[in-house]
Amino acid sequence: MTSLSFEPVATPNDIARLAALAEEIWYDYYVPLIGREQVAYMVGKFQSVGAIAEQIDQGYEYFLVLAGDSRRLIGYTAVQEQDDGAMFISKVYLLREERGHGTGRRLMAFIEDLAQKRGLERLWLTVNKGNAAVAAYERLGFVIAESIVMDIGSGFVMDDYRMEKDLSA
Repeated sequence: MTSLSFEPVATPNDIARLAALAEEIWYDYYVPLIGREQVAYMVGKFQSVGAIAEQIDQGYEYFLVLAGDSRRLIGYTAVQEQDDGAMFISKVYLLREERGHGTGRRLMAFIEDLAQKRGLERLWLTVNKGNAAVAAYERLGFVIAESIVMDIGSGFVMDDYRMEKDLSA
């Protein structure tokens, strides 16, 4: 099994690498789900260099997912600690060739461990209703808490499930 490391995004170079990877992953994965026009809008609004830097300033923590001794960049995640004892998982993304081999499970274990070390009691995330990841999150112990439709501007909406996992048990 290839070793993984999770490196905090800390420099402008890290942010630039992350934004380039985000664009690659989003266009590959989301165009069939939500269309090219909405992907372009969302990448610009949420995953551009400026948007990522702004999110970090607002308390989001981004981590690069690096594989093997070569530390090849294969994915990323972003989390935000909440005042109510929860951790919001804002982003979980892997390159296509890394999906389906346990890498996502290992990334989610990293996030859960991070939350538990901080004494947090719950994880939550939103996921597109048509995304196959819904079933993967359910296998990891997440449950659908609610159905939400969010207007994100320019005539686009996110039609998602809010999923939660209790860590207090």
